[in-house]
Amino acid sequence: MRAELWTAPAVAEQATCDAAGSACGCATNVKEALSPPPINLPGGVVYRIHGMDCADEIAALKREVGPLVGEDKLAFDLLNGRMSIDMAPDAALEAKIEKAVVRAGLQAEPWTEGATSEGARAEERRRRIQSWLTAASGLFVAIGFAVHAWVGGGIIAAFEAGEHGAGATPLLSVILYTLAALCAVRYVAPKAWLAARRLRPDMNLLMVIAVVGAIGIGAWFEAATVSFFFALALALEAWSLGRARRAVAALMELAPPTARIMLEDGTERDVPAAEVRVGSHIIIRPGDKVPLDGRVAAGESEVNQAPITGESVPVFKSEGDDVFAGTINGEGALDVVTTKASSDTTLAQIIRMVGSAQGRRAPSEQWVEKFARVYTPVVMALAIAVF
Repeated sequence: MRAELWTAPAVAEQATCDAAGSACGCATNVKEALSPPPINLPGGVVYRIHGMDCADEIAALKREVGPLVGEDKLAFDLLNGRMSIDMAPDAALEAKIEKAVVRAGLQAEPWTEGATSEGARAEERRRRIQSWLTAASGLFVAIGFAVHAWVGGGIIAAFEAGEHGAGATPLLSVILYTLAALCAVRYVAPKAWLAARRLRPDMNLLMVIAVVGAIGIGAWFEAATVSFFFALALALEAWSLGRARRAVAALMELAPPTARIMLEDGTERDVPAAEVRVGSHIIIRPGDKVPLDGRVAAGESEVNQAPITGESVPVFKSEGDDVFAGTINGEGALDVVTTKASSDTTLAQIIRMVGSAQGRRAPSEQWVEKFARVYTPVVMALAIAVF
């Protein structure tokens, strides 16, 4: 594991920019401006965290890194796998943070805006392998059960075989069930081991113990199915997060990267949307996408607002009406006075809200987490006591 840091630009450098989120202090495209800013203050470090797929990983990072810097100094962007820390550079503290990330069972590398690092590619490969292993686990369970039912005297006999010991299960089915369990726990076992080392029993450890216990009493089918369904749940969770990431990426593509501004001498010039100041005049030609939120100063046209508001028909716009970044202009030309910077548009706020919602637990989830902290170790202790 290699963990390094990204140092945010100085205050003076950032003060010359209108958009947040650029490593050099000047956003050069709308994607960077729409990305949730790494931190709220100009000083700090940002990590890309590999393996941060759900709120459980965020909780683990808060548990390990929080005591070092304070939980209020941590900010997480689950959709982009980003952890921001509001702190001044400190080599000794950074070394402790890197070790804390490792203790949480995750990997960290410097955050680079818009770049696909080797670690990110490795993470994508890991997700693909996890999906294939989950599918293979389900296939092994299905084939193993079919063989069991064929050789063992029917479906009912296959279901009840675990009650009569390992000898009641055909050898081929035992092999297939074992393969199914191994495929399913490939990415669960390391988390379970970390939970055991930290003396913090969680659902990963509980599941692994359940699978090992089922195998120990000869319930091969139960061990395979429990591990498969658990792996399937994790795969679906990762798929859901991936879908949210793709949806956000699609949202970021709605707004064009450049805007045509009208200069004081009446000439027009294309500039990056992130560099357009509030109050500037931008020209929206027929068929163009609106790059920034603004108010129509001159012209009339119908604007397709479906990407933002979901309205099924274009909305007529004239002088004084508001337009939103990401919407599509109709047949007329519009002179629009910008009312928001690219990082504050309605579209950018939607993207930030989606990212924030992905990393936030619902009240019911928070209650379940607190309950599980007591329930899991108690159940494990009772199981050991009666084994």
